[in-house]
Amino acid sequence: MELKQLKRFLTVVETGSLAKAARHLELTQQGISASIQQLESELGVRLLDRQPGGVTTLTSYGRALIPHAKAQIAADERARTTLLSIAEAYTGTVTIGVGETFAGELIANAISPLLRERPQLSFNVIEGYSERLLERLRTGEFDFIAAAHDELALESGVVAHQLYETRDVIACCDQHPLANRSVVNLADLAEYPWLVPYSRPSDKEKIIQTFINAGIVPPSQFMGTDAYRIGMRLSQEHPFLIMTCPVLLHSAGASQHFGVRILPVSEPSVTRNAALIHSIDRPLTPAATLLFEEIISVASNSEFLSPESRHANS
Repeated sequence: MELKQLKRFLTVVETGSLAKAARHLELTQQGISASIQQLESELGVRLLDRQPGGVTTLTSYGRALIPHAKAQIAADERARTTLLSIAEAYTGTVTIGVGETFAGELIANAISPLLRERPQLSFNVIEGYSERLLERLRTGEFDFIAAAHDELALESGVVAHQLYETRDVIACCDQHPLANRSVVNLADLAEYPWLVPYSRPSDKEKIIQTFINAGIVPPSQFMGTDAYRIGMRLSQEHPFLIMTCPVLLHSAGASQHFGVRILPVSEPSVTRNAALIHSIDRPLTPAATLLFEEIISVASNSEFLSPESRHANS
């Protein structure tokens, strides 16, 4: 299998047709089709079902090939980046994933001086939920991720460098009926709807289980969303409660932009460990190592993290 063939195959998958892939790659449809056919011939399986108009659908073999194709392409790009960045990490590209628990200021404050000192360095920063980022780290898409790892299955070959610990709080809009209460208990929370991450069902399960353990009928209305700003906007008009990381509220400026209040209640909650996570099997490039170490340095001196929340490991 050639990388050129794999890249063309993924382009067809992403666009959904040979014609669209051809336009995207500035090639002829016949050329794209011939490349896919050659790949199928080499593998001895049919990857795509062709339909009129050049439209394609994946076969089971095609679906199975996708993660392997992405991993091989990522490995090739990583090798090229490594060779380009050997000269004291002054060149190259660093791609990292940043989880919702991780303080955005840490990443920005680490990248900022590198942009000034080493303008030939390029950075890609992708936000997402920690669980999804870990999956993408395993395929080789990221140099490393900055995310919570307490509930992640950190398999052998993946190591986490812990920076700080944080515990979720319960938040609401400043117009919420509970917003100005000096005392709030678990039973008070049961009658209101909750915003929960769509991509992290464990948060909803934790909330429900907390009420059950206390002998209280759990809330019945939940809205799942990964669109943080949309959720915050809806909370201004509806009495949603949110179990969220205080660092996220700080980073997103939620109290200023959305009038968010943190309620005086300790449950439900989840303790999360913010860490830099990378693969032992894919050593960090010099450029990635530079950013990795800079983030650790910034975290150890960060003013907005309380002393008890800093927990850097050597």
